[in-house]
Amino acid sequence: MTGKQLLLSAIALLIAPTAWSAGPALPEGPGLSAKYPQDAGIARDPKVVFAENFEAGHLRQWDDTDGNKPPKVALVRTRPFVHAGKVAAQLAVPAGKGVGADLTKWFSPGHEQLFARWYCRFAKDYDQGNLHHAGGNLVGMKNHWLLGVADRKPDGTDRFSTGLETWRDWKRNAPPGELFLYTYYPDMKRDPDGHYWGNSFKPEKKTLLQRGRWHCLEMMVKMNDVGRANGEQAFWLDGRLVGHFRGIRWRTVASLRINGFWLLLYIHDSPQPNHLWLDDVVMAKEYIGPRRAQAE
Repeated sequence: MTGKQLLLSAIALLIAPTAWSAGPALPEGPGLSAKYPQDAGIARDPKVVFAENFEAGHLRQWDDTDGNKPPKVALVRTRPFVHAGKVAAQLAVPAGKGVGADLTKWFSPGHEQLFARWYCRFAKDYDQGNLHHAGGNLVGMKNHWLLGVADRKPDGTDRFSTGLETWRDWKRNAPPGELFLYTYYPDMKRDPDGHYWGNSFKPEKKTLLQRGRWHCLEMMVKMNDVGRANGEQAFWLDGRLVGHFRGIRWRTVASLRINGFWLLLYIHDSPQPNHLWLDDVVMAKEYIGPRRAQAE
């Protein structure tokens, strides 16, 4: 079984180890993208490490597009399933157990701090039942095959991962659910069932996503100094800072850095076919912010 299969077969029983962390505020609203109306030319900015608007009509910028046979990852050109321009990516999964599709990008040698912004739209009838993984993940992997490994506590040298996802809270939340960070790191807590499933980092105020509309999501990871628990992570919704968490120990060796970005849709027991659309992905060394619609 591959690392992805291990994660995607896990039942996510959530623990909330950390609440909102006070301290100097991170930026909100316009960011790096404000200098580039419609994101035109943003890929050439020296602070940008990756940009994908899918307008080229292929997925060759990605290192892995798992699920293309059959075409669970596809390009679409039909509104309203395109956020901007003429093309977007569609992740589609059928009804059934353990179904998923994903896009993966690797970086070498990695980064000490990275922001990732993307736009997503859940189908109007999206319903994961209860458990799913749907969103973007910033990861550090000593070996790529470790991507998706679950029920295994990182040792500080091998890996870490954190995903900006939605959580139904055992169907207390309407689908797709509330935003939170699903995190594997060396100081993670064991689940009450005795296993190591990802820990949740949730803000004090619940923030729900809506089906049938485009949302701008952004997340950030900052690595800790070796020997100190001073790492960070944060996330934004439509340019508003929702959660910021400090005091995290991601690693025990300097060689472990942020070296991957993983966009995925995986549903543990999908009661129906489900679709998620993605567009306007940007990764940078500073806060990006929502896409600026047009020149002023």
